[in-house]
Amino acid sequence: MKKRLLIGVIVTECHIDFQEEILGGIISQAFRSKCDIAIIAPLYNFFSDSVHRSADKKIFDLILSEKFDGFLYDRNSFFGDGIRKYIDDQLKRSGKPVMLLDFEEHRSFETTSIDDSEAFEAITDHLIEEHGLRRIYCLTGPRNLFVSEERLKGYKNSMKKHGIEVAREWCRYGDFWTACAQSLAESIASGELEMPQAVVCGNDASAIQLIKSLAINGIRVPEDVAVTGYDASLESYTNHPSVTTYRRPNYQLGAESFRRLYRIITGRICNKIPNEKGMLRLGESCGCGNHTGLKSSVRRRLKIGERFERTMLYSDMLFDISRVSTPEEFADRLDNYTYFIYKMSHFDLYLTRKYIESASGDINEKLTFTTGDEVRPILSKSLVLRRYFPDEYISSNDILHIYGEDRKYPVAYYITPLHYNDNFFGYAAVSFGKDPIAYAPLYMQWINYVSIALEQVRIRAVMNRTISDVNHDMLYDSVTGTLNRRGIERTLEERLGQGIHSAEAECIRINLTGIGKMYYQSGEKKCDQLLKNFTAAVENCVKNGEIYGIWSNNTIGIVSFTAGRSESLYRSLCTYIKESEYDEKRNCSVDFTLGSCTMSLRRSYDLSDSMYKAAVNRLYTYNISDNTGNPQFEKLCRLRNELRSAPEKQWKISDIADELFLSKSYLQKIYKTYFGKSIIEEMIQFRIDRAKELLLNTDMTVTEIARECGYSSYNYFARQFKTIEGISPSDYRSTAVPEKQRQNGGS
Repeated sequence: MKKRLLIGVIVTECHIDFQEEILGGIISQAFRSKCDIAIIAPLYNFFSDSVHRSADKKIFDLILSEKFDGFLYDRNSFFGDGIRKYIDDQLKRSGKPVMLLDFEEHRSFETTSIDDSEAFEAITDHLIEEHGLRRIYCLTGPRNLFVSEERLKGYKNSMKKHGIEVAREWCRYGDFWTACAQSLAESIASGELEMPQAVVCGNDASAIQLIKSLAINGIRVPEDVAVTGYDASLESYTNHPSVTTYRRPNYQLGAESFRRLYRIITGRICNKIPNEKGMLRLGESCGCGNHTGLKSSVRRRLKIGERFERTMLYSDMLFDISRVSTPEEFADRLDNYTYFIYKMSHFDLYLTRKYIESASGDINEKLTFTTGDEVRPILSKSLVLRRYFPDEYISSNDILHIYGEDRKYPVAYYITPLHYNDNFFGYAAVSFGKDPIAYAPLYMQWINYVSIALEQVRIRAVMNRTISDVNHDMLYDSVTGTLNRRGIERTLEERLGQGIHSAEAECIRINLTGIGKMYYQSGEKKCDQLLKNFTAAVENCVKNGEIYGIWSNNTIGIVSFTAGRSESLYRSLCTYIKESEYDEKRNCSVDFTLGSCTMSLRRSYDLSDSMYKAAVNRLYTYNISDNTGNPQFEKLCRLRNELRSAPEKQWKISDIADELFLSKSYLQKIYKTYFGKSIIEEMIQFRIDRAKELLLNTDMTVTEIARECGYSSYNYFARQFKTIEGISPSDYRSTAVPEKQRQNGGS
């Protein structure tokens, strides 16, 4: 069969509406031209330098694969000169034709663009001709960026056409994001800038933020100031007021850029797909009062996405896929959660040889990646069927198996990196079949779960090997001191070896579901203590001759040779829990489930099968409170974790309440009910805790620490610190630092 062209697409933030439209045009035109597509896309942009982001960009080493015939490159979608230069260099090294999207001219690559100036002129014309506005400001994107200058040009053309002289302060360069829009709103509200009649923004994100910031300062849209956006994003539909914007022909841009690249590579003209033209979409923000409704397909996708997000948030996916120690077990677990990928047609997961073999190495060894490194598919899943490959590695130069197979149809895959900090594990690839769509935002969180779990699997594998090498007699759980899974199996082997060739046994499995839910609220230390207390309760309730211990994470396994033991054990545990409820040292109140399986055990490895069946055969469920039944509880736990992790942020209760879809009063009430303190009290405490840590471990000045902890005033910080700690920050440092040095020197 004749080789099918493989075109690489280099882009980021695929889930954003206008990016999905561009990709839709590329994929549709590629399928019409019988070409394959590989979209190499990190999940996030490169707004800042970090260890994690440095590993993220290693996925672009796939550019050097010999499989590619050419590339489409959305250079404007990447933030930061460093990442752009890195990708530019890789593309130049590849020696393949490159087509830039939305770019005027480039020394090394061909370019394709669409005329933004006419579209921006149409928006400005609408404000002048339909609403009679003349004092109109323009907030465009970054200076010297092609699309920014084109949009500014369209604005100026319209103003000139209508005989309106544009003052210098009417034009402002921005960032296509929120900071510059907020700054412009503050300049208008403070009187630094004369109040405009309207503001045309370079994109919808800037327009939405400008509307919010103006409202905060008491300026109404559109009554006081009209505001327009650009891109016709989903957020502009749902914003209140809805945003007047322009539906840019992004689909046409994607298709046209592919056609031009195809002609450069083959010398032939490909069949065109129908183009979608741009158009002005009226909303409420300019004063027209027209709120264009969402398409039913878009509304359906939103509802499904929200339902999937809620389901995944409250699921045990991350805990479940993390509790294994081999890639094969991990693939089996992950297979159960691919249904979260909306409209998925195929999904593949490739891990590097370095990752797979890392269990036999040093946990501190860095896992790197370059094109040509060997990878192995551990999971290949269609919508309904799973495909199994031999345990053989392929070169990452081949990217995916499917690109080397004979097929009657072209394919398009989104390829994203899997890594944790600077350790690179491999990559995931998802296809949506014939649908020219991009992945939903939920997929990004799903992939993050996969990366985190892979790191946990690696750590677990290394620890298992280390424990096995150091001492094969370590049969006890480190937290509770009871038998662990191996200890239970070893004890059962000894029982079966005492002249008993088989035994009828009831295998009971208790899963402490409440501990996983408590983690964000109470932390690891309290969860461990609760596990100890509950294990002590089990010890108090078991009979002589019964084997018990920690079977797996937050799971207790019991082997009883007495028939019908599960019911009496459950009742004994319930009684013990109630009796110890007010005893702090013995309290073991936690939600749990109890399952049972009775079978004949001939060997110790029959026990694994029995325990698995016991997990499926759930008989009893014990709930101690309604907390976990409240759908807001886990959200509040995550909020508390965010407050603790980033106390320096300028948290606003109104913003938090909006994000959780709660009223301010109800949010504060249930937060204090669950955690004993108000949000403000917690935030202050977390800031002071951070300040103490910085005072103790850094050479930063007290003023710098105040800023680092979110205080704009040093005096206010010092006053709050002394109120809580009883001494000033300087006195705390002078007292605590020598004490720490003394302890370190003494140890």
